[in-house]
Amino acid sequence: MTRDEAVLIKCFDSAQDGRARFSLHSAFELPGSEQAAPRESIEVRAFALFD
Repeated sequence: MTRDEAVLIKCFDSAQDGRARFSLHSAFELPGSEQAAPRESIEVRAFALFD
């Protein structure tokens, strides 16, 4: 990923109409990347309620 890209991970959705309700998330070490600059991430949690 580059600095102008983002990943949005949906962790849960209460809708039960066939769409994906959960999402997996994992990480791994990439061999050969020891000299790369460290990555930074921001975690935001939000609730959106609709009537």
